[in-house]
Amino acid sequence: MAKLRYSEAFYSIQGEGRFVGVPSIFLRVFGCNFECRGFGQERGNLIPVEEMPYMTDPLGDKNNPDAYTSIDQLPVTPVGCDSSASWAMKYKHLQMTKTTEEVFEHIISLLPNGKFDEREDIHLVITGGEPLLGWQRVWPELIEMCMAKGLKNVTFETNGTQEVKPELVNFFNANHKNIHVTWSTSPKLSLSGEKNEDALIPDALVTMNQVYNSHLYNKFVVRDMDDFEEVDMFYLTYQKSGVQIDAVYCMPEGATLEQQTLTAKGVAEACMKTGYKFSPRLHIDLFGNAWGT
Repeated sequence: MAKLRYSEAFYSIQGEGRFVGVPSIFLRVFGCNFECRGFGQERGNLIPVEEMPYMTDPLGDKNNPDAYTSIDQLPVTPVGCDSSASWAMKYKHLQMTKTTEEVFEHIISLLPNGKFDEREDIHLVITGGEPLLGWQRVWPELIEMCMAKGLKNVTFETNGTQEVKPELVNFFNANHKNIHVTWSTSPKLSLSGEKNEDALIPDALVTMNQVYNSHLYNKFVVRDMDDFEEVDMFYLTYQKSGVQIDAVYCMPEGATLEQQTLTAKGVAEACMKTGYKFSPRLHIDLFGNAWGT
């Protein structure tokens, strides 16, 4: 039986994108191909890598970097990736490594009545880190187990750089009448600190479109109109490559409620000008972006 390394699993509501407000089980896997250290920083003037929170203690105690014993003890930092503990090697010791059966049992223990098909369907959201990086062999087995408990909707929150392997495409296509897949792709603009040539991979999204009855949308983190021009460039590049995109959402930058307050209104107004959809980060409004929410 396959094993999965993951940071956390929790029951909450979806705070972003297409399914805002839907009760969902979130499974956050370990590992990512990006660091996104540009978030929360001045463009072109990033602090050195060795001073990033994922390289030092988030609270600044460099003399005691291993004081934490679980993910939920960590603060969400305002600089860089707000889920860096799900990929930074510094926090590898805080991850869980379990068999598919054990992960399934963890998920089921979080559901209100031990099943997904309550009055309206509870969704499964597989996030990270990057859930299509190294873990694709796990998903058919795990999702099939969850389907036996009534799962009908699964969302992959991905940065859009990893191709879906044929084995996973075939699994979903064989079960497309029983499970609906949503690809919530969050391509990283230069605001993130990542380079366009690394973040803009149309071929990866083409493989997502190969899954029958699936839904793919883009969800960009933006700060100002410079970012919207880059959104245009990403979107047009995807279109020219034949990617079928059902919607484009723009979401205000900010790991904390205070940061979001500075950008949310401007982003909403820009969405009204450009025609892109606005996505809130409802979980931050409600819970302050703590782990497990």
